[in-house]
Amino acid sequence: MDTATDRKSVAAYMDQVLAGSGWQVAKIRLYSNRLEPPESYWSLFNVDINKDEEERRLRLVAKGALNPQAWSRISQRVSGDAADGPPDPIHGRVHPQLFDETRHAYWFYPYDPSMPSLPLANDPVRTAGLLLGLEDPELILAASRKLDISVVRYLPETGAIIRYTFDAGGIPVTIYGKVQPGRRGLRAHRVVEGLWRAAAKHPGYLNLPRPLGYSKEMGMLIEEGIRGKPVSARRQSTAFETMPIAAADALAVIHESGVETDERMMIDAELERLDRVTDQFAYVHPSAHFLLRDLVTHMRERVTKSHEEDVLPTHGDLKYDQFVYHNDQFTLLDFDYYMTAETSYDLGKFCAYLMPSNPTDWMDSVVAEKARVDFIRRYRELRPDATLQRFGVYEALQFALRAMSLMWAQVPGWEAMAETFLVLGFERLNGRLPE
Repeated sequence: MDTATDRKSVAAYMDQVLAGSGWQVAKIRLYSNRLEPPESYWSLFNVDINKDEEERRLRLVAKGALNPQAWSRISQRVSGDAADGPPDPIHGRVHPQLFDETRHAYWFYPYDPSMPSLPLANDPVRTAGLLLGLEDPELILAASRKLDISVVRYLPETGAIIRYTFDAGGIPVTIYGKVQPGRRGLRAHRVVEGLWRAAAKHPGYLNLPRPLGYSKEMGMLIEEGIRGKPVSARRQSTAFETMPIAAADALAVIHESGVETDERMMIDAELERLDRVTDQFAYVHPSAHFLLRDLVTHMRERVTKSHEEDVLPTHGDLKYDQFVYHNDQFTLLDFDYYMTAETSYDLGKFCAYLMPSNPTDWMDSVVAEKARVDFIRRYRELRPDATLQRFGVYEALQFALRAMSLMWAQVPGWEAMAETFLVLGFERLNGRLPE
């Protein structure tokens, strides 16, 4: 299966897909992948093609099964969308193609088995009418010719962020759409609307994109565009060093917002999840398997001996790269994982992700440690009565989950980085909160 989904096999498949079209492959690049032992594996490739002076980028997903039972489930799920022969992505035919012998499938964006509305969200005519509030067919058609649609991010079967840019009387206007499986988009829309109202009560503390609406037909949350760039992983940049104060301000508002949600993060469930991940590590990294097993045991013991913290609304995925920086202002994005959780959940996650996985020099770690102290001090200043007795557990939890993500992604050198994070998890679990 690894051979069937590698770059060489993708190149051979693209030759078959483009045969006779006049288009040629210019470059194939692996964008991301995810290993989920013992079930499945997927890789996302960016495929640049050209014809004369015209250039295009295709996104190809290769998904494979690691055992016959998993392939049976995958093939049953996508076979109803398959068709005879290879797809034709140049002309919009992006159906999946299955290969039973090697137990893998290929498909092109915007097809996705978990998001059947994704092609609609990438259709200029359908989106022009929706975004501009037009009903007249001629006006819609004219507007669609001026609408530029680009993919900001796509993770197979997880979600897609799409940028829509159009000309409004000589002024470019940008709107973002986020397509997600099921009713997640509608849920996120309701959360963001509630937080928008909460943020208005505390100007300058929580900045977030203004929600513009939700399309049930496309399963898409629609938000206004914002200026700036996401805070990068460069630990010694001005944005990274000043971001922790803004993060503490934003989280304090979220914790006090009272915006309701139907999902709750339970620490016992997270530890059970790590039990399953421990089993996965046994397939690919035995030493990390034993480290993680011991860490989970110590975390369970700490939970048993401590009282539950206050359960509050929380962002659910608070990390440095969720902030956009522009003119000394930080805007917080991505409320897809918004839920209720113990107070320390997002604090632990934010702090764990401050540490670099591959530091460029020793100063990266120094800056990360200072950012951690600045963040915790500012949060405790805003919420002095916050219950944080399980902070060490939650920070250790996130280091364990970072190790899990490295195992899934299979990036070069992931084994050493995963072990480092697990050791850091032990250290944080037994450490003290900064004063």
